[in-house]
Amino acid sequence: MTSGTSGRRQSSQVRAQALAANSPARGPVRLARQRRPAWIAAGVAILALGVLANVYLFEAASERTSVVRVARDVAVGQPLTRADLDTAVVALGPGVRAIPGAQLGEVVGRRAAVGLRAGTLLTASQVTVQLTPGPGQALVAVALKPSQLPPRGLEPGSQVRIVATSGGQDDTPSPSAQSGPAAGKDVAGVVDAVGGPDADGAVTVSLLVADGDASAVARLAAAGRVALVVTSQVGS
Repeated sequence: MTSGTSGRRQSSQVRAQALAANSPARGPVRLARQRRPAWIAAGVAILALGVLANVYLFEAASERTSVVRVARDVAVGQPLTRADLDTAVVALGPGVRAIPGAQLGEVVGRRAAVGLRAGTLLTASQVTVQLTPGPGQALVAVALKPSQLPPRGLEPGSQVRIVATSGGQDDTPSPSAQSGPAAGKDVAGVVDAVGGPDADGAVTVSLLVADGDASAVARLAAAGRVALVVTSQVGS
């Protein structure tokens, strides 16, 4: 083999190595091409999730409905006024039976069967058309001077004890009052309503008491011999 032939072969090998060194690598290009379908699939999945989320939000918004809401606190037994109620548009959860907003006018005038709190949705079980007094009860009006009122005042729904006080009149109990406050026994009652003070500052309080105690309480009230002790204040 001549030196010229050997030189040509070496030159060819050098050129081949140079071309191989300058040519771009094909490995990363193939890897990028392999990753492209994965990115496309991920994008499609994200798009599908976005569509499902929009459908869910649309359906949830379409199920929102107007219902009656309590605008301010209402004590048990009190009649509901228009100022006590308003409406709210909400999405009701399963099992919630709120009163539709269109029936707000029908609720006005009914009484609160339980104590109502502002901001809560009103349900049919929380109102009643039954007027006080209920079965076995009687309603007694008692006029109280400011000195006879509890320090914190009275609110409808408060539970009280009716106590007989001493007076200048004959304290001998009548036969019908042997079991009432005139016989030294306190009587449990519930404040049904509180009237405004008159010119002398006296406040008329309507009390729900057991029917058997109503007559004795009324006689003591007429004689000005009634004092009230609050045993449970509304909201406490």
